[in-house]
Amino acid sequence: MSNESVKTLRRRGWRVMGVGVAATALVLSWPTGPTASAGTATMSGPRTLSAAVGNTFGGISAQGQSVIVDLNSTRRKVVRTALTLELACTSGGEFWFKDKYFDLAVTRRGTFRTSFGPTTERNDDGTTSDYSGRIAGSLNDTRTRLTGVWRIVVVDHDAAGTVTDTCDSGLVSWKAKN
Repeated sequence: MSNESVKTLRRRGWRVMGVGVAATALVLSWPTGPTASAGTATMSGPRTLSAAVGNTFGGISAQGQSVIVDLNSTRRKVVRTALTLELACTSGGEFWFKDKYFDLAVTRRGTFRTSFGPTTERNDDGTTSDYSGRIAGSLNDTRTRLTGVWRIVVVDHDAAGTVTDTCDSGLVSWKAKN
């Protein structure tokens, strides 16, 4: 194994530990009361959204991780949602990645979806990592349960731009109830 591979694995190991600590802190400190708010940037400045009491959904993903979804009082907006996903890499490694979304519109039929990326992160050693992901979910007819899918893909490149590793969570299903 080359020195570069060892450095990458060590960096991923620290990320895994950091994600575990962050996920624990998120679960322990997640605000659910009427004063909870998440800021989203708008053209006119920050806007504050609040989750309504009784509109926090919790559940488990197919990977066994907690998922949290906060809706507003009309259940027409996802105020915030968070999940930790396990990614498997072509290099044989695995690591956990915490992902979250804010301010997603819920259609009249009770569905929501969004995607992002690729977003490039420039690393100190000249390498880059491209992140992309998506989420989709829907409320049941009584608006008491949510089901959906979540996915994250990370593509690492060396300093010359050659792909060195691809890590993918795959399409992970999740369920949450009120």
